[in-house]
Amino acid sequence: MAPTTIQDLAPEIVANIVSHAGNIQDLKNIRLASKKMNSHAVRELFRETFVRPTEDAISHWNAVAGSAPLAQLARRAVIHTVQDITDDDCYAEHDIEEEVEEGYQAAVSSLAKFPNLDSLLVAFSVQCLGLGSDDDCLEVLETAEIRVQRLQLIFNAIKARQDAGNSKIHKLTIMNLQNQPIPEFTESDVFRDVMGQLDELHIQMVQDCKRSLGTCVLPWLFPIAASLKELSLYSRTDNWGPFPGYLDPSAISFPQLEKLSLGYYTIAYDDQLDWVLSIKSLKKLVMHRCMIVRRIRIAKENMEEWKTSTRDWDLLNADPEEWCDAWAYHQRWSSLFEALAAGLPNLQAFAFDYPRRHYRFGAEERESREYGVEIRHSMLSTIFAERYVVFDNGILPTHWPEADEKGVIYWPDEVPNFHNDHLEEDQKALDKLLEVCRSRN
Repeated sequence: MAPTTIQDLAPEIVANIVSHAGNIQDLKNIRLASKKMNSHAVRELFRETFVRPTEDAISHWNAVAGSAPLAQLARRAVIHTVQDITDDDCYAEHDIEEEVEEGYQAAVSSLAKFPNLDSLLVAFSVQCLGLGSDDDCLEVLETAEIRVQRLQLIFNAIKARQDAGNSKIHKLTIMNLQNQPIPEFTESDVFRDVMGQLDELHIQMVQDCKRSLGTCVLPWLFPIAASLKELSLYSRTDNWGPFPGYLDPSAISFPQLEKLSLGYYTIAYDDQLDWVLSIKSLKKLVMHRCMIVRRIRIAKENMEEWKTSTRDWDLLNADPEEWCDAWAYHQRWSSLFEALAAGLPNLQAFAFDYPRRHYRFGAEERESREYGVEIRHSMLSTIFAERYVVFDNGILPTHWPEADEKGVIYWPDEVPNFHNDHLEEDQKALDKLLEVCRSRN
């Protein structure tokens, strides 16, 4: 009997094996093995289609779109709105030639040529400025107005392909969505039509230094909350949730939501997880770099501007001559873990992590901290020192100085080591929560 080879396996098994190829070159090599392997490799090579405003990307997109057999293989479209979304130079000059811009808009508008798409990822640039910003020193890659124009272009293309009878986009991921309310877009008919088809929504937000995160996402949630099955809300680099902008989704119901992922979501009030605890259908919860703020210093003028509530906080000092007041907040992760275990009866998986990856650079070992909405399902559950944080309105480059690996946090006065003080109780509560989740599988 001849030995069994990979080609003798069931087509479904072979397809699964090929899908785990490391990169494009591996897939190209697989194509050379045989006609059967070639068909599997081609299916993987063209499963995702990509465009950005460059001549090469537009040309490749159009070539695939112009080939019906290849266009039918695409299941996911990735649209970058600038030439290089990794460029975070605040002083960059970014001019797209008119011909390239026209070609880009035409390419995006041709989404209907990919009849079987069910997933779309849109990625904007990192740096942003608010509408009407008076900061003349910065030249961001995309103004707030251009970002809205890009969203309108993409959503019109999605609506057109749906009207043409193609498959519906069920999964939408938006990277670097600016925290700018855009009612002229989110209150439009095309926005409601497109959002109404979604089962999954994954948003990673960015903010300029003068604005806050959180409140801008509510208009994205209202049209789809009743049918949404998976939701991710991330900030790219900033703690968010309590202030400057308070996220209050308590008026929104998520009756079918099964998976929820939160990135950099930060707790400063006792009822801030109530909206999560109300989602009784929840089966998986990811808390990625989520924290509790234990000390708070906010400028008095900001307290008034932000309309910040001090409920649940203990006043540490209030001096009329000082520029700020200071408070303490005493919530602990052990209490929140216990609340999640008791309040979410269908929860089967929980992740709580601040992942680190060590790598070598020459003779030195450095640390890279992986983070982002796209890796939400690779999270583990560990007790990390940064789970307790402070807010200090008087320091830069961040008002949210994090603890080091030993739990030490910068603060103008002496501050406890919250990591060490609550390590044992937090670990026990997390272990119990994970045990409860495992018992439901």
